[in-house]
Amino acid sequence: MSMEAPETGQGRAVGQVLVAVFVILFAFTAVLVLASIPAGAYAIYSGKLSATFTSASLVRPFFWVGPIVFFAPLTLAAGAFFAILSFVYVAFLVYGARQAVRPWTAVSNSFKGGFGALTASPFVVMITSIAFLTFTASIIDALISSAGVPIGGISGDPLKLLLGFTASPLVEELGFRVALVGIVALILSVGRPWKEALGALWRPSKVTQGLAVGSGVSIIIWAATAFSAVTFGACHVVCGGGAWDIGKLPEAAYGGFVLGYLYVKYGLHVAVIAHWGVDYFGSAFAFFGQAAYGVPWNSGTSEFVGQYLVDVDVLLLFGLASFIAVVYIGVKRHASRKAEDATGALVKAPSYDGEAST
Repeated sequence: MSMEAPETGQGRAVGQVLVAVFVILFAFTAVLVLASIPAGAYAIYSGKLSATFTSASLVRPFFWVGPIVFFAPLTLAAGAFFAILSFVYVAFLVYGARQAVRPWTAVSNSFKGGFGALTASPFVVMITSIAFLTFTASIIDALISSAGVPIGGISGDPLKLLLGFTASPLVEELGFRVALVGIVALILSVGRPWKEALGALWRPSKVTQGLAVGSGVSIIIWAATAFSAVTFGACHVVCGGGAWDIGKLPEAAYGGFVLGYLYVKYGLHVAVIAHWGVDYFGSAFAFFGQAAYGVPWNSGTSEFVGQYLVDVDVLLLFGLASFIAVVYIGVKRHASRKAEDATGALVKAPSYDGEAST
């Protein structure tokens, strides 16, 4: 039952214009995200990014289980490792785009139903989350820096750094989200059919479907998500090899909670791509600029034009648009829930399988 007043013709027109602006910025960002994959591949395989480390150099893959790191009992060529990781990310992007509500369908629906209709497409959520997380995290970093608290930074061999930015999203989402939240959801699914249990490992909100909002199961899942976020933030400082100072903790913990929310509500693929967008997409063109044109990837004065476009887009244009859209959707949904509570209806956790929400 809708408790909202009907929109006037003028209000609907303004809303459609705002949606159109958002969609244009979304499309531009999506193109940049897809273009970053060959850009990063060129930087890895060109042989021009590092004088001491190449795509043929051997690396030992590793994985996290919470704050504990384990190394795989094998080595891979850096180029092969990058190719495997990139294949996984492309597969996740394709999977998100092919789920029940295609991005173009969600865009079309948004001109009638508003911004909320866009969240029915995991692919749209992926791209929007990249900009939202980058934009909001940059604000947190700016506030911490202005308070005089040191944040630190990463330096080292450019090719090793790019490979690390490529590996971290998948490795850390498996180690902090799946290991600390997904396993809890799996345990809570004991007694259910095995497909449902595995589904909860992929998307923990499956275990709360049909239950009242605020149920014990829901509280446990969100408590695990909060614990995962704090552990994720602390590990950046304690386990980061001295690269990050204490000022990194609030921003990393915040990022961990946003990624945890995406994992719980939409699934592992959405959280991984959002994380990959911040780590890899956020710097891939900078490394490409160094490999192709000799512009230092961490130059503070003259960025490569591709990296400049990314920064302007996610730190200003689409970043701001994503922030406004997320806040707007959140406020409207909160108002809708309050209206349902006022009617005495039992509010239950929604079902989500890549289909439009009602």
